[in-house]
Amino acid sequence: MSHVYFDKLDVLTRIQGTLINKTPLRVGVGRVLTLGSSMDIAVLRMKLGKDNVPYIPGSSLKGALRSFAESILKAQGKDVHSPWDFNKIDEEIKKGDYCLICRVFGNTGIASHIRIYDAYPEGPVFTEIKTSVGMNRDFMAAHPGVLYTEEYVVPYTKWKFMMDVINIWIYPKPRGEEGELIWTLLSALREGLIQVGARKTIGYGLIRLEKARYVVYEVKNGVLVKSLEGEIHE
Repeated sequence: MSHVYFDKLDVLTRIQGTLINKTPLRVGVGRVLTLGSSMDIAVLRMKLGKDNVPYIPGSSLKGALRSFAESILKAQGKDVHSPWDFNKIDEEIKKGDYCLICRVFGNTGIASHIRIYDAYPEGPVFTEIKTSVGMNRDFMAAHPGVLYTEEYVVPYTKWKFMMDVINIWIYPKPRGEEGELIWTLLSALREGLIQVGARKTIGYGLIRLEKARYVVYEVKNGVLVKSLEGEIHE
């Protein structure tokens, strides 16, 4: 299966701001198997300087945006296929006609038009450990004797957000279906309507984008130059 990459750059829009998790956040590493660990499920961490600090992977943020975009298009009655539906992807590649989700987020045959970077904390990060009860799905009740502890980042932690949009116009006005979709996703992110990480069904991971700005770069006479910038108000 051949891969399609960008062979020409026309416009690049960089969006930066502050993400705030309004509810507890857990982007986990799965069960902790280390002997003597104080918890069963820990949050994902990265070594920054001398400290191991929690962070939000760009892949998790991008996945959350993609899932939200898919739910919007499904509500509009548009065809949305799984990113793992390789038969459908092969069919799109052969026809050279990709669905809107693939045109924005990419698939195995076409590159993504957006990239989202890992979000690192802007300041101190505090976590807490909660004891939870395992559920019996057959009886829809707590399973006796099944207890586990999980770590989460406390609400109102601030994270650095950065996202690039390539060859799709969003500002000053979105162009085409692709631009409209990304504009809608950014609006939802600013309204605090998107969740990331685990435990979404009990309200974890609700994030909001604040103090957001954009900078638009265009290629003119073979040089990438800044052509527009401003605050994101809507």
